Amino acid sequence: MKTDAMKTDAMKNDAMSGELVRQRTAASVDLLRRVLDGQIADSTSGRGGLIADVLTGIGDVSLGGKHLRARLVHIAAGPVEGAAADEAILLGACVDLLHGAFLIHDDIIDRDDLRRGRPTIHAAVRDSLADGGAAPADAAHEGTSMAIIAGDLALVGVQQMILGSDLPDDRARRSLRILGNAMTVTLGGELLDIIHGAEPGAATGERVRDASWMKTSVYTFEAPLQLGAMVAGRDEAPMVPIGRDLGRAYQAADDLAGVFGDTADTGKAAAGDIARGRSTLVTMRDGDDADVIAEVIAEGTDQLDRARAAIAAAGLPHEVASGLRDVADSIEGSLARHGR
Repeated sequence: MKTDAMKTDAMKNDAMSGELVRQRTAASVDLLRRVLDGQIADSTSGRGGLIADVLTGIGDVSLGGKHLRARLVHIAAGPVEGAAADEAILLGACVDLLHGAFLIHDDIIDRDDLRRGRPTIHAAVRDSLADGGAAPADAAHEGTSMAIIAGDLALVGVQQMILGSDLPDDRARRSLRILGNAMTVTLGGELLDIIHGAEPGAATGERVRDASWMKTSVYTFEAPLQLGAMVAGRDEAPMVPIGRDLGRAYQAADDLAGVFGDTADTGKAAAGDIARGRSTLVTMRDGDDADVIAEVIAEGTDQLDRARAAIAAAGLPHEVASGLRDVADSIEGSLARHGR
């Protein structure tokens, strides 16, 4: 049984661990900013114009948001020091850039003109060219083309950051394997999602869940947690089921926001999933809004229960387990907001 003093010490340690995660996440963001600023300077020297706008757009997407993926690397790494801390900071920057690449491509696929309340890359280029007198169809095509290349540059940039770093060869190879697997699975999930839109009969409940797991859980949760465990020299295997179940719950909350969220909160068009005919955990269900919301919340809550059980069974260091429980609590809060 824990005494009050022991509980107080645990709370202090949790607070210190949380502050360390925040500091190192900020360091990952700062590293990514420096890398992107350098690339923009090298690529736009003496030119500017659209190329500067596109490259700046990569930075805007990758450096914005809550940096959940970088934070997960640092939560899983725990209080590592020295070279291991530097490796975690690098890999945190890499997963943020990977996220940016997928968002750029996802906005094209979903025909979203807003991201975090600002025009997406393809929309910004399209509108700029149209304002300059280009035919609407030509402006739209050029905007899409440039955004595809922007996303590709970000994907390649992830690999270049690792290959150009001081990571030991074995860790660099392992990092690239983890991230390469995440890229492959995520792209497969995107393909399934497109197929579900093109062939609505293919969008069964289980297939929608599979696509959601492939699109979100692996690169957002499983890969960052594996990378953090690798840096700390711990077994990566327990992180896979934890990341899978956290990711599924996170997707449930995101799907609710995609239908019932406000633009001010999501940064995207309200009810965008319905307008674009996307197959999600919400849109695949029939019934009135209250029933659908309750079912999706229940599904997400079940995944959180699984994640918490996996965290408890994994034998993780206290600060790592505590950080993961905080993530689960945050997702639970996101789910609960839609049930009010």
